[in-house]
This record gives sequence, structure tokens and C-alpha cells, in this order.
Amino acid sequence: MRENKFKKALEELKKILGDKNVLTSRLNLLLNSYDSSPLKARPEAVLNIKTTTQVAKVMEILHKYDFPTTVRMSASNHDGACLPLKGGFVLNLAALDKVLEINTKETYAIVESGVVNQDLQDILAPLGFFFAPDPASRAFSTVGGNFALNAGGARSLKYGASAQNLIGAEIVLANGKILNLTKENPLLHLLTHSEGTLGIITKLKVKILPLAPYKETLTAGFLNLKDTMQAVQKIISLGFLPSALEVMDENALSLTEYKNTNIKTLLIAEFEGKKKQISEDTKKIINIFKNTGAEEIKTKLTKEELEKVWLTRAKAALALAKEANGLVSYDYAVERPKLATAVEFVQDTLKKHNLRGTIVFHAGDGNFHPNIIFDGNNAYEANQIKIALKEIDKFVSSMGGTLSAEHGIAVQKRAVMNIFFSQDTLNLFNKIKNTLDTKDMLNPQKILPLCDSKKQDVPTWTSIFYEQAKGQKEFDFKQIKTLNKIIDFDKENYTLTVQAGALIEDLNKQLNPLKFYLPTAQKRGTLLDLFLSGKDTNFPDFVTGLTFVCGEGLINIGGKFVKNAAGYDLIHFMAGTQGAFGAPLVFTLRLLPYQIKSKVNKNKFEINETLINLKKVFDKNNIFKPKIFKDYLDEKTKL
Repeated sequence: MRENKFKKALEELKKILGDKNVLTSRLNLLLNSYDSSPLKARPEAVLNIKTTTQVAKVMEILHKYDFPTTVRMSASNHDGACLPLKGGFVLNLAALDKVLEINTKETYAIVESGVVNQDLQDILAPLGFFFAPDPASRAFSTVGGNFALNAGGARSLKYGASAQNLIGAEIVLANGKILNLTKENPLLHLLTHSEGTLGIITKLKVKILPLAPYKETLTAGFLNLKDTMQAVQKIISLGFLPSALEVMDENALSLTEYKNTNIKTLLIAEFEGKKKQISEDTKKIINIFKNTGAEEIKTKLTKEELEKVWLTRAKAALALAKEANGLVSYDYAVERPKLATAVEFVQDTLKKHNLRGTIVFHAGDGNFHPNIIFDGNNAYEANQIKIALKEIDKFVSSMGGTLSAEHGIAVQKRAVMNIFFSQDTLNLFNKIKNTLDTKDMLNPQKILPLCDSKKQDVPTWTSIFYEQAKGQKEFDFKQIKTLNKIIDFDKENYTLTVQAGALIEDLNKQLNPLKFYLPTAQKRGTLLDLFLSGKDTNFPDFVTGLTFVCGEGLINIGGKFVKNAAGYDLIHFMAGTQGAFGAPLVFTLRLLPYQIKSKVNKNKFEINETLINLKKVFDKNNIFKPKIFKDYLDEKTKL
């Protein structure tokens, strides 16, 4: 039966793509059976896609015959995101590499998903612009892949990860339907950052930024990690916002010219802006380095020295990988003040299990990458890695950290999702997947754990909202306005955890005298209204954590860290939905050391079939703002 369906599918696909672009030879299947993770899985056929319009036609055929589909471009991810775990077809989108439009006046670019990050940077630079997301793999990773995993990079602290640089996208659903989404549409981030499990990215409209008039890079070598992080904390606490704050640990430095020195960590600090201001700031930064015990400080680096520094940072994992036949690259994020403790725990854990690895990290946003080598032919050593990672997972979770900040989850981390997410949240993730991809075709068996492992804990103070969300009567949003307390104001971490009913003007009165600012120019109203109204489309970019109730229960997303690439992006999805999908109870916000300007957005999200289907998932009894979807519900879509 399956063999006959496979043959019929191949015949129809060849009519669209041509015989030479439908590959079934053993060699081609092997070449598409791996990515940058240690894992492997072989497809049944590989389809070379040449145009974006072909994607929809191909998906219509594969949907008709129920074949699993996995998208592949550069395959530079570390977690098995490109592996066809259930066989089926691999869609190779690498040929979708055209930059379609550059608009420097309105500061955007429209690109196909297969455009290599560095190629886009090279096109923009002569025009005086750049694309902010800059993962270490930018020389070969694609823009589409960057957004699918919400990749970040060294510049994330100042400019945000991929999510904060997205304006719009063209997405193809499992059934071949094409959606053109703007920033005002709740589906944009949900589908784009889903690691290919909810939709296929074919085109992207991305933010581009003017190059700074002046840039200064400094390096400081320290004798220990704690002094290094003390310098990082001092830089942030004084209101500086570097374009990069990167650290390489002792093992990473052993692969560089620092191999035979007493330098244990290297801090790379990059600042952008006007030359006069940067020159003044640099003097202050040098004093910080001196006062925190820097053994070696370098400034005024030549072009060649700069290239060497950043190349060394970018290729730390690759240099390590040459010394073994197996490499595991993980990533986590914790609150910045806890970063030294987390990294030291990882280092000690690797030593305990006789494993060798390097740790490089984005010190400014608390995101760190343990890269561990092993002998793939040694079963004992491979098992030691599993044991070590379990210990690290539990420790990071106990610190309130997250599993992935920019590499995604895919296969390697899916089981651990049970540690970092509540059961209600995982249930919601699963129902979203089942609703948008009813046949489980798109990148199946990724992100979501295959079994449950814990019960849901509901804090006492949320129980009234939890029960109401599970009920039949219309949800009373007025009650949330009584939730107006600050839960946690973390001055060192630049975060504020606050109940949703808090008034913006009251928060400003407390924060502004201390030189902390909310990430919005709005002056009146509650955070709840600001978030749900969608008036400030940039505000959700600074929401790092969200607790809300919906028909599935109490949902917890993110936390006190700058970025997060674990699970589905429900923060951006909920923003601007007027409360039709649930009620926010608590926000964790990234505070800024300066005030910002923002435009008022008057556009409301447009309801479509996909959103109606998701309404059934989030709110099966239609108790959250029932009037919003009332006119869109007929006998076929009745909740």
C-alpha cells in the first residue's frame, strides 16, 4: 500500500519539479541523512526545490498521500532539526537563495529562506546597513533556518535575536496553503519559530539597521570566571549596552594563542555609536576591567586582530570537533548574575565524568554553549555524556533557566522539555501541533516529548483564574486589574516580574528615578491592556516571560532571561489578540537603561481559518472575549 502511494507521489512530483530534482539514489539519501548533530535518519526521497511557488504544490501532493516532510537547507543545526525521523521526503530549499528587495529608506529586506546569513550581510554592508542576527554559523547558516530556531548571536543583547528582527513572512502549511503574515498577525511568530513543525518558511521580510558610525572592540583576559562576570555585571549595571559581550572559557582558549598563558577567560566587548561617545565610554570600560582584576587588556585592535578574535570565537566548537569523531553542542540561558555559577557547574560536571569540552557564551544575555567531544565508537563515553547532560539540565532548571536560548529543541532536547515546562503548557503545545498539522507531516517527532513525566502545580493565588478558565461562563478580565503587584525587581539582571494589572504610570514612578525604563513609550493604562491591544508592536519583543490562563489551564512561558528558543512562541502569539485566546496574569519584562520611542499601532489582527481552529484549542468554550469570534462561527466552525 505505502509502496504504491510512494510511486504515485513520485510521478506527480516529477511533473512539477522535473526528474532530476526528485532524488532516490542511495547516495542522495545518505547525503541527506545527517546534520551537525551526532544523529542520523535516512529519508525515502529528496526533493530539490528551485522556486518558492513549488513548495505549495509539492506540499499539496505530499499531504494527499500522507508522507512525512522535513525541510533542509544548510543543516548547520546541532540538535537534529533536519533529520527525517519518520522517513518520507526531505525538501531541500537551499536553492531559494535570492535577495528579492532591499529598502534602506523603510529599513527592511525581503529574502528567500535559503539566503545565507553572511551573504545578506555582504550585500547590506556597502549600502551602510546590516542584519542584526549573527549566529557563529552565519558563514553557512541560512536566514530561514535562523528564524526557524530563533537564532541569536553576539549582537542579541543590543538588537535582539531573530524574533525581534522579523517584520513578515510567507509560510506554507502542511496542506499546501500559503499564508502571507505581517507583524500584526498572531500567527507570524508562532509558525516561523516552530523549527519547521507548524509551517515551511519560503520568504521573509526582515528588519535591517544602519551601520554604526564608529565601532570599538576591547578584549580583557582574566584569571578566573568570577572576575570576568563581575566586569560584565558592572558594565551592564552602569547603563552601558554593548553590541557584544562574549566570553571564552579556559578550554576554548587552549585552542588559541592563549594556550600557554595564565589567562583563564577572555572577555570580548564591542561598542557602537558616535566616536566621541564611544571614546569616552571606552575609558570607563577599561577602568572597569582594571578594577575587576583583568590580567591583560587590549584596545585599538587592527582589522587583522579583530578578524582573528571573532573568527576564534565563532570557530571554538569546530576547532574542538577536530580532536574527536563526536561532538555534542548544547545551549542554555540563565539570569546573567547566575551565569558564572552555571558555567562553573558545567565545567565541574564535565571533569567529574572525564569529558572534555569548551564553553563559550553571550555574557550579556546569560546564554551559554557547552560543546563536548567524545569517541563515537566508545559506548561508555557516549553514555557519560548523557549522564552529565541530565545533571546539567536539572541544575539549570533549578536556577530558573531555560533549555535552549537559540539552538532550538529538535530531537536531542525534546525529552528534557518535561523538566522545563509544565504539563498544561506541553499539552497546549501538542494540541497546537495537532491542529495546524493534523496528519503530523511537518518535521514530525521534534520539539515535543514523547511521554509525560510530571503533574501540574497550580499556585494558590492563580486558582480562581484557573477554575474560571476551565469553566463555561465568560471570563471576567476586570478581576485581573486587581493583580497589580511587583513580584520581582531584579536590578542586576535588568528584569521586572509584575502582575498583569499593574499600571504603567505607577511602574514608571518607581523605576525611572532609578534609571530603569519600561520597554514602551506608552504612559497610561495597564500592562494587560498594552499587551493585548497590540498598540505597541515592539513591546512583546521585551516580554521574556509570561504566565496566562486559557482553556488548557495555566501556561508558563519563558522567564528572567533575555531570549528563549524552547517550545512554541506563545508570547508573540498572545500579544495583540485582544484577550480572545486567554488572559495574561504575570509578565517578566526586560528593562532598559534608556527611554524609547514607539509608534501606536491601530491595526487589529485579522481572523482567518487557522486562527479559528486555534481558538478551539485555546478556548473550546469561547469564554475569553467571546464577541471577537462570534461572527466567524458557523455550524462547521462552531465551538
